[in-house]
Amino acid sequence: MVRHRAALLITALLATSAPALADGPTASKVEPTALPKKVVAKGKRLVQAWTWTAKDGPGYLVLSATQKDTKRGPGRQLFAQLYGGKGLAELRVVRDAVENCQLDLVVSFVTGSVSVTDLDADGTPEVAFAYDLDCDAKADGTPRKLIVLEGKDKHALRGTSRGTDPDDKPVGGEFKAEGFKGAPAMSAWAEKRWKELLAVEATAVDP
Repeated sequence: MVRHRAALLITALLATSAPALADGPTASKVEPTALPKKVVAKGKRLVQAWTWTAKDGPGYLVLSATQKDTKRGPGRQLFAQLYGGKGLAELRVVRDAVENCQLDLVVSFVTGSVSVTDLDADGTPEVAFAYDLDCDAKADGTPRKLIVLEGKDKHALRGTSRGTDPDDKPVGGEFKAEGFKGAPAMSAWAEKRWKELLAVEATAVDP
């Protein structure tokens, strides 16, 4: 079964309200012109930026993308950058990409997936977001990652979104956890968040 998706898309987080919160600082969306000079998107296209205040000052999450086409086929790169600390340093960068795709190219942040929490009440927020990456023509679920950043530490759930089999029966939605050892509350929250996001359908915008 062929997906009912247009090829060569970058999907943005289109929620206009604050991201989902759980016992953490209040986060708000930031316009590109309001970002500090130290906060610079690695991707050519800024998708979204969020800010909040932690114990050691303001924090920022910057989501961006870059088109990367070659003679072998279209490609896209995604970047997620976490800034924070007293000197507003870049604490962590998440990079991912699909290259040389000649099928349906899906490179997309999941709509409304950004959240800022402090589940362990240590003053260092957990910043979460999800994205899909694929080059395929099937409808059996798109590879998905839910990333949780806490300072320089990275935790992840890796699996697939929901799709359908050739008989239009639901498939996908499974995941595997990585990096949550010693953080049971965060692991439980991430699994719950994964299940909540399975019902989310991303919305395409021009690259």
